[in-house]
Amino acid sequence: MAEDDSDLALDDLKEYTFSLSVEDNEELIDELDRAEQGGRFNEHICNLLRLGHNVHLAATFSTNQESLQSLMSPLDERVMTLNSIVDRLIHGTFTSSTKGSIGEQIVIGHLSSAFTGTKGDLFRGKGDEGHSGDIAATMMIEKSPGVLEPVPAMIEAKLYEKQMASKEVDKFWDDLKENDYKFGLFISLNRSIPNQQDCIKIESRGGKYGILVYNENQDQMRHLVAYAMMRELAKLVLSGKEIRASQSDVFSTLMNDLSTDLEVFNGAISMLGDIERAAIKILSSTSEQVAAITGTSGRIRGAIEQGVARLERDISRASGELGDEESVAKLAWNNDVWTPSLECMPEKMGWIMTALRDSIVKLNDLAPMSIDDSAEKPTVVFTKGDEKLVSIVAMSKEMQISIKYDGEIPEKVPGDLKKGMLIMNINQKKEAINDVDWPLLGELMLSAANEE
Repeated sequence: MAEDDSDLALDDLKEYTFSLSVEDNEELIDELDRAEQGGRFNEHICNLLRLGHNVHLAATFSTNQESLQSLMSPLDERVMTLNSIVDRLIHGTFTSSTKGSIGEQIVIGHLSSAFTGTKGDLFRGKGDEGHSGDIAATMMIEKSPGVLEPVPAMIEAKLYEKQMASKEVDKFWDDLKENDYKFGLFISLNRSIPNQQDCIKIESRGGKYGILVYNENQDQMRHLVAYAMMRELAKLVLSGKEIRASQSDVFSTLMNDLSTDLEVFNGAISMLGDIERAAIKILSSTSEQVAAITGTSGRIRGAIEQGVARLERDISRASGELGDEESVAKLAWNNDVWTPSLECMPEKMGWIMTALRDSIVKLNDLAPMSIDDSAEKPTVVFTKGDEKLVSIVAMSKEMQISIKYDGEIPEKVPGDLKKGMLIMNINQKKEAINDVDWPLLGELMLSAANEE
């Protein structure tokens, strides 16, 4: 007897059961509840598992060719695809209609990556429908705690080789007026907008709200910031707040502040080239290249953590959500410990600070960290009460780590005992990454605070 199609479909499914502790996983449980309420539970679980698998690969990969290809091949394929598209654009082999379609797909890809998984927003291309914009967006706006309201928005995506005509902006407002959209976003991916000095401009016409944004090149990603601002603008309008001149001034100030953040992201993007070049050589000079990757990723992490903290703080301030200093401090938590310690150290020692990152963050909870501005050399100290338990000092060619310790010196921890302190000197040369047992060193640093 032939099997039913539904039975075959069920055979292809795998079900797993797992338990989460409310005490240890409260934030994760809240996120899963929100995904379930939004009908995205299975998709969200799959995304988390894929992300965890990639992180596991990155943390445990060996230096053989097979494991390296497993880790880097998804990025290689995307980079090759983007290079091909950009190359053909530069040489003008696409027609204007094809370029419009490419601009539409670029914007849908960027916005989906940034806002579909985190906010539940949806994006659908509709460039083949006349007078209705290139993309139909559905913003899932939290009107009140736990209550989401879908808000439609129209998005125009332009990709031009030469200067844009001003009639394109007029057409955007005409299409916004003609269709049932209260909010619209006009994006020029690689050319400035006629008669617009600021890279991001907010305007209201006849009860319609439009944000016009341009990049001088695609890497600037200003359209992500503009879309985030449109979500905040929609949240204000839905809450019944009238957009007055004073609030427009707030947005103007916000746009100026965001220029600095965009420069930070541009610098972070350029650092990715360092990672790619280091990865190519990893099989021939393992120690040096692993340290290069560690140092570069540390600088990227610091830059992005600073930028994200400022973006969250500035956008939330513009929407009127921050009412006290405590809330501002909570948004900037990831700027308080490791990032300042990385910035105060020489760039050549960045790989050492990145290798110590988890230990520094955990140690700060037990013995607060501070930067000793009075010291002759860059110095980070961890103290409990009046006692200095751990210090990290950048010497001329090596990093000196001093830990309060009275036991025997473990293997692979190069150091000497002096007056109850274990003193280690780690050479700044990248080959030294193999000379230290980093997890063991982290345990020694934490033990100094735990014994108090």
